[in-house]
Amino acid sequence: PQTPRHIKNSYASETPVTDGQRLYVWFGNVGVFCYDLDGKLLWKKMLEPRKMRFAWGTAASPVVHEDRLYLVNDNDQESYLLALNARNGDELFRVTREGEKSNWSTPYVWKNSRRVELVTLGTQKNRSYDLEGRLLWELGGMSSITIATPYSEDDVLYISSGYILDKNKPLYAIRPGASGDISLEEGEDSNEYILWRNNAAGPYNPSTLLYDGLLYTLFDRGFFACYDPATGEEVYKRQRLPNGRAFTTSPWASDGKIFCANEDGVTFVIEAGRQFEIRHTNELAEDDMCMATPAIVGDRLLLRTAKRLYCLKEGAKLEE
Repeated sequence: PQTPRHIKNSYASETPVTDGQRLYVWFGNVGVFCYDLDGKLLWKKMLEPRKMRFAWGTAASPVVHEDRLYLVNDNDQESYLLALNARNGDELFRVTREGEKSNWSTPYVWKNSRRVELVTLGTQKNRSYDLEGRLLWELGGMSSITIATPYSEDDVLYISSGYILDKNKPLYAIRPGASGDISLEEGEDSNEYILWRNNAAGPYNPSTLLYDGLLYTLFDRGFFACYDPATGEEVYKRQRLPNGRAFTTSPWASDGKIFCANEDGVTFVIEAGRQFEIRHTNELAEDDMCMATPAIVGDRLLLRTAKRLYCLKEGAKLEE
C-alpha cells in the first residue's frame, strides 16, 4: 500500500462484486482486478493513488451493470466517476466530479419507471448520471461526510448522510424523472421530485434499511429509530440499544426481525414493526471486531470480522 488508512479501515474495505461470470475486486488506491470464478486473473487496471481526507483510506465499492463496471473515486485531489469494460478492463469514460472531496459511498444503479441511472452521493452534491456519464440531476444539502449507500423501492430512491458532529443529518426520498438542480429551497422539505426530507434521520456509517413497509435507522452510537417511508415521519423515536456502544455495519433483516451487529461482535435482534422490542442478542468470539455488513446468500449468513469469516445457517452446528 502506498497510502495510509484510518485505524478502523483496512486495505480491503471495498466489497467485491460479481455478474455471475467474473469477480471484480477494487482496492481503492491500488487498482481493479478481475477473476474468473475459479480464481484465475483475467485482467487488471492499476489506478494512481489519491490523498483521502485525514488519510482515512478508501471504501466505496464497485457496481456492475450490463458488461460495465462503475467506480466512484471521491478524494481530496481529483474526484471522478469511472466506467470500465467488464470483459477486458478498457476505460469507457471518466467524468470529473467538480468540487467533490473525499467520500465513501458506493454508487447505485437505479432502475426506475422512467429510465436507468447511476446515483452517486457526495458531500457537495448528490449526482445522478445516465449510463454514459452524462449528468441528469443533482441535489445539495448533505452532511459534511457521506458514507451510506443509496437504494430504492416502489420507484422511490432513498439517500442519507449523517456525520455525527453535524446538526444536519438528512434522509431523502426522491421520485424518478428529475433533471437539473433539485435542491430544496430554505424552509422546504419537499418539492416536485423530493417526496420528503427528514433532517435528523440520517446515520453516519450504516446505511438505512427499508423492510416490510417501514424504514429503520441504526445510529453509530447505539440508537435505533423507525420511520414511515411514505412521509419520513417518526413511527417511533430513537431507542437506545443497551450497551450497544458503537456500530459501523448496516442493519439487515429476515423473517420479521432486524439485526444490528456492533463493533464488539454483539448482534441485537429487534422485532420488525411499529413497536420497538429487542428479542435477544447473539455474541461472536470475545476477541473479534465486526465492521463489515454481513451478506445473505440463500439460507446462509456470511459475517466477515477482523479475524474470521463466519457462515451461519439455521439448525447448523459447528464441529469442534
